[in-house]
Amino acid sequence: MTGSDPEDCCRGAYAASQKDEFTQATVWDACRSGIRDAIESQLSDSQSSAVIIDGLPTVGKTRHATDIAFKLDAPVAILTHRYETRDEHLHLASEHQKTVAEIPTLDRDCPTRQGEHGSEWAERINDYRSRGASPTYLHYYLQDALPCMRDGDCPYIERWDAVESADVVVGGPAHAALDRVVDDRVVIFDEDPGTAYRTEFDANQLTSAISSFLRESDSLPIDNYLGLLAVATNESMADIQDTIRDELTDTESISQPTAAVNNEDGHAEAPTAILAHLEFGGSIVDDMGPDYYDWDDSLREQAELDYVELEDGAQVVYDRTESRVFIRRPPNLDGARAVVGLDGTPVEELWCGRLGIDDIESWRILCDDCRARYLCDVIGYTFVQTTSHVKPYSSGEYVNRRADFGVIEAVANQHETKPGIITTKSAAERLFEEPPNEPFIHTERVTRRVADVKHYGALRSSNDFVGMDVGIVIGSPHPGDRPIQITAALEGYTAVRDEEGKGTDLDYGIPERPFLRHYREHKIAQAVLRFGRTTAATVYIHTGVLPEWLAEMVTAGPDAVEIAERSEGQRAVIRALLDGGPGTASEISNREGVSIGEKQTRDWLKRLRSEGYVCRDESQPYTWSPNGLDDAPHTADVRLPELN
Repeated sequence: MTGSDPEDCCRGAYAASQKDEFTQATVWDACRSGIRDAIESQLSDSQSSAVIIDGLPTVGKTRHATDIAFKLDAPVAILTHRYETRDEHLHLASEHQKTVAEIPTLDRDCPTRQGEHGSEWAERINDYRSRGASPTYLHYYLQDALPCMRDGDCPYIERWDAVESADVVVGGPAHAALDRVVDDRVVIFDEDPGTAYRTEFDANQLTSAISSFLRESDSLPIDNYLGLLAVATNESMADIQDTIRDELTDTESISQPTAAVNNEDGHAEAPTAILAHLEFGGSIVDDMGPDYYDWDDSLREQAELDYVELEDGAQVVYDRTESRVFIRRPPNLDGARAVVGLDGTPVEELWCGRLGIDDIESWRILCDDCRARYLCDVIGYTFVQTTSHVKPYSSGEYVNRRADFGVIEAVANQHETKPGIITTKSAAERLFEEPPNEPFIHTERVTRRVADVKHYGALRSSNDFVGMDVGIVIGSPHPGDRPIQITAALEGYTAVRDEEGKGTDLDYGIPERPFLRHYREHKIAQAVLRFGRTTAATVYIHTGVLPEWLAEMVTAGPDAVEIAERSEGQRAVIRALLDGGPGTASEISNREGVSIGEKQTRDWLKRLRSEGYVCRDESQPYTWSPNGLDDAPHTADVRLPELN
């Protein structure tokens, strides 16, 4: 919804023009009307495309989706990852009169899975699930033995009756794979479904699952994984290949879930992996047109991956370097009356592939200018970027404890509060759990000044930092080249790292870098906006990569921040003053743990005095004393900009 007039630049501006004010309420109105219009456009025209509502994490998408769901004449399914978000939808539903049901899950509804019948049974159920057996299948296949089915149906089974008849159902994205959840309903995905429809086999799991299945299948002419490889790569064995294809596509002769339950190494998707092996090396894409590059060959030769889409809709990527297989089964949404996704940082290519649809439209609630106006002027965000370095922290290898601790302590000092921290999981472990590998670095000095630490992977739809007025985002996430390449391959792209491009110039040869942005810049933006949300917040961003629209909102950048890491000698002087109290430079240099000489000790004392953490008397020689040194950032001297 764009145009030349200011009020036509986005839905938020248009909503504001109707009331002559740009407020949180008008932006929320724009989000609500966007969701409603996206649904109604599809209800009135079956040929209309599915829609993603591109709305920042602060515009109330969850509440609006629930309100609209109960005002529609059509039944609705709301699907979201986190149980906390499902509970929020269910709580909001209590304000309405229509019937609502939570789609049952093993975690919440099966006593056996919850451990009420012993840990052995709980672990057994978990094992079956990890091997691809569905919860409903397990309950009926194991009916005579399963403890929760002995005195009638398990609550998991019983609660499906309410789902069938409810006006609104709330569940997870995996439930979209069930026709009884999505058929004849408006389906709302609250956040990107992610890997909900994906199964991964590493080399050992792949070999075991395929060999286990083949050993139990008397009608097949091979009985192990090596035999499959021999057949699949030998053109003279085309007859055997056809025999395997015919047998594995005959659903009456092979029960996939049964194989997963009966065989210790079995998996429900083993037949899919077998079929895919027969097709690897064949044509991948045949409809891209003569002007498109040869994705088949470039994918194999440059990325060392292979791809096939099987007749049943399964999409399979094979990692040739590590013998791993990734299987994705997008849901069949043909029976849905409308499909709407809610996402703060959407990538259309990912939404289409993950939902198994050919086309999707992205409707932005706020254009870039209005995003800045909303976040900075209406909500009251202040963004400070403290470094120009990318700081790739996913592995934890490049974590800089001295600079990071210095920034945390400096922020806590400047705002006289305990900030929240968001970083990668590996960086959180390295910073706050592993003992420092340098002397005189004290983790507890930092942790006692932090409100909470979360990692990027735990943030999906999280409200843990709502209302927190100071936060720090440390380091950038990057899963590595292979996950990006595999994600791209599933969507029809060959991603190969440009060896010349690093850091902010990192590139995989795909225009506009959609998959890198998804894994890196978008996750950073989602993290930044976890703080405050509906109230003012100051967020320090300790990485050099941001989405362009967010970078434009930075109040103070790296040029306004000074970070001087403290050497081991300076840290030793700080510790000597704190432990031993005042002293001359000579006395302090001779204290335990101080390995630098008197002159260098005096230089460090002067520097600490310039920072305001040490004072001296006028005697000769000077006596140096701590002056607020307990609060000094002990690993780095950090100068932050003064904010109005």
